[in-house]
This record gives sequence, structure tokens and C-alpha cells, in this order.
Amino acid sequence: MTLFAIFFGVIACVILAAYFTNPFNRFTIIRLTYRAEMKRGAMRAIDNNHLLKVRQSRARKWFAVLKNGVHIVNSRWHRSPASSSRTVDEIIEDIYALRFNPKKLLLTSGDHFSALFVRNLGVFYYPTLDTHIPSTQQQWHDRQMVYMQTLAYALGTFDKQTELTTTIVPTGPRSATCVNFYAYPSDTLYGMLYALAALLDKETGRPLQYGAVSRPLDTVPAAQVLQDTYKTTLAGHYHRYRNKVYDENRGLVSTAVRMSGAKDITKRNSAFYDNVVFWKTTELAMKLDLVAHDQVFLDTLKTHIISTFWLEDEGYFLEDLSREGRVNKYYSSDWLIVLATGFLTPEKSDEIGYFSRSVEYIRRMEIDRPFAIKYQHETRAHRQFAAVRMVVASYGGDSIWSFWGMEYIKVLLALHRETSQEWYLEEADYHIDKYEAMMLKYGGFPELYDAQGNMMQTTLYRSVRQTGWVIGFDQVRSLRQNIS
Repeated sequence: MTLFAIFFGVIACVILAAYFTNPFNRFTIIRLTYRAEMKRGAMRAIDNNHLLKVRQSRARKWFAVLKNGVHIVNSRWHRSPASSSRTVDEIIEDIYALRFNPKKLLLTSGDHFSALFVRNLGVFYYPTLDTHIPSTQQQWHDRQMVYMQTLAYALGTFDKQTELTTTIVPTGPRSATCVNFYAYPSDTLYGMLYALAALLDKETGRPLQYGAVSRPLDTVPAAQVLQDTYKTTLAGHYHRYRNKVYDENRGLVSTAVRMSGAKDITKRNSAFYDNVVFWKTTELAMKLDLVAHDQVFLDTLKTHIISTFWLEDEGYFLEDLSREGRVNKYYSSDWLIVLATGFLTPEKSDEIGYFSRSVEYIRRMEIDRPFAIKYQHETRAHRQFAAVRMVVASYGGDSIWSFWGMEYIKVLLALHRETSQEWYLEEADYHIDKYEAMMLKYGGFPELYDAQGNMMQTTLYRSVRQTGWVIGFDQVRSLRQNIS
């Protein structure tokens, strides 16, 4: 047998294994170890997380990485189905049925994202348990169940894995492999703590106060069991995370630790995002009684982060503390994480200026055009990891990200409510209309668009078309409807 034949034989095996270990495929071998069910309006759980195995051999790790590549190529050249519906409401319903499905293992963005990027729980899917979003009873039950199951899967995995990673990859019927894309995670622990707090009704899923509660939360008793089961594990992870990333002398995230956050494709040192996430992770650890409460520490940290990163003359937050970032005064739209985390709020008179001035900068640089919002006005491909730079150079640059676009619209709506200035509302409506037009054009809610506003597509990559991030758009619509 020639080396050529051996090579293609190995590739064929990897492709087949990738198919059968994709939990969203029809003939998957992956099984749920934790299942949430709704019985007479109450949630109960079938917990077999003790059967979950974490496999961390070198071969398993390589397979975990390669199978993600297989899914990306498959999604680009084979399947990225569009909704057949013809109205925005119907498209949203189709996406909910597709992505928030408790019969599946995980809540993910869809298409090539068959693994769990744990940050999803606290970042891209943080509105999942917003009780104010109008929904059917079944949709509400499904959202609660799949969110609970996804958290339980992450907790069960990291109960057997001392080192946090960005990603949990299903690699066997009841086994998982933990890998990093592309560095140590900034927001994995945050994602788990946020989800647990939300399921316990200690976080609302709402970045702003609005409207009346639409549905009661049914998850508290089951979430309390998860907290009791994994409290010691989570406390250990918090202490290791803090020891690794926090510079006690500088009072900020260390510049010596490379971290992957929501903008994981970009190489940064002590990013504003990472510091805000560290602050929120610590607050959640205190709220969940994993560590002793220390409000002085939180207040001091918050003040230090703001004073370090806020550029008063420019009117925005500095992206990171790398030499290049400081010299060039780099901006990045993931500063909007301040809204979801509650680090800052437009509802406070002493904090509203950070939002209004940032909006001024965004509009001046046309970062919100043709619609909201790009990470920055330029590509900066050299700052990205090599694999991303080769496949889609603008991914973490001047591409338009629908999730951050929703956070930007929420800021505009909040600024209108706080200032009564009509142009904020007009801008919000402009972006909402644009997104509705794109949903009808592409038959879904694409993950990202290129700088011209077309659904992102390169030779090797295509945006997720029907991403569950539509939950953020639904939250935006709910906010808009509550503005008189």
C-alpha cells in the first residue's frame, strides 16, 4: 500500500468519525448523559453525568481539532440550509425549532459548530432565559431545557478536567475531549457561572429593565441540585483561573497570558474584554458562594479597569494593553460586553457617557455601516491567528457580527430611553430594518457578514445561516416594543 493510499484512508476515517460524532447528525453515536424534562410545569432531570468520560490523549485532541475543520469545510461546500419561510416571524420560529432543541446534546450556533464553545452560555446565548421575550409555552420550555442540558454537560466535563478550555468536543458516545481555540479561555468559567446563576434566577438574561414578565422560570430546583453537586469543582476552577490570569500586583489581567475570548481569532494582551469578564466572573463566584464576598475588591477592580482602558480624548475603550494596541489606540466592538455583564449601564447617570461617546466614535468611523456592527473599521489581519488569517482574514476585523450588532442596538434603545433624543431611536430602527431585510434575503439569521453587508463566504468558510443568535434579535424586538 502506498503512502498516498494510506493518507487518503486516514482522511476518510477522520471524515466518517467526524460525521458519527456530530451530535446534530441523523446517525450520530453521541448520547446525552444529562436530560432535562418538563412534567406538569416543573423541570426534572435525568442525571447520568457519572457516565461521561473525558479523553485527553494526543490522538483524541488531534481528532477533536480535525473534526472541527471537517465540519467547516462540509458546511461551506455541502450544507447550510435556509429556512423556507417567507416572514421574519416564521424564520425565527424555524430557527428556534432547529437550534433550541432539547433532544439534541447542546445549544450551539449550528452548522459547523457541533462542539460546545462554553462561552456561548454567558455571551452569545445570555438572553436565553429572559422571561420577557414573547414565546410559546413550548419554545419557553425548550429554551430552559436545552440551556440546562448544555450547562450540565459542561459541568460534568470540567468536573473531570482540572484545566479549563475554550471548547468541549464530543468524541465518543459518552466521551468528550477538551481543546483550546486558540489559547487559554477568558470566558469559559464565566459562561458556566453565568448560566448557573441565570438558572437559579440570580441573573435575569436582560441587559436593561423593561416590560412585564412573560413566563415564570421553571429551572430553580434542578439548578440548585447542579450547584450543590459541582460547587466544590467550580470553586477550584475559579481559584486556578484567578491564579493563572490575574496579576495581583497590577490589579488587572496579566499581559503575559494569551487568552481566547469571544474575539478568540485575535492575538491580544490583557484585553478590555478579558478584564471585564474577569470582574464579572469574580462577581458571579461571590454571588454563588464559591468565594467570600468582597465588594471593595470588585469596586476597586472596576475603577482600575475603567481608568486604564478609557481613552478620554478619543471617546472609547482601548482594545488591549499590548504595545501595538496602546501605540495605535486600537478600538474593538467587544467592549459591548459591558452591557450583558452589567459592568456598565446606560441607566446610571455617571456611566451613560461611556456609551454615548462610544456611539459617537462608532458612527464617525462608520463601524456601524452598512449596518451594525464591525469589530473595527479595518481588517488588521496580522493580529489574527494563522489558521483564521488564511481562511477568512476579516473574521475578527471589519466583518459585521450579528451578535454584537444586537448589543449595539440595545445600547441605542437605552440611550433613547435615558435621553429622549429621537435620533437614537431612528438609528436603532434603521439597524432593525436592515437585519429583517437580511433575514428575508438569506432565509435565516447569519452569524456574520462581510464589510459590504453580504453573508460571509470565502473559499473555505461560510457563515452559519440559521444561527440561534436570533434570540438576541428577539430580545431587541421585545425591547423596541416596550418603548412608547
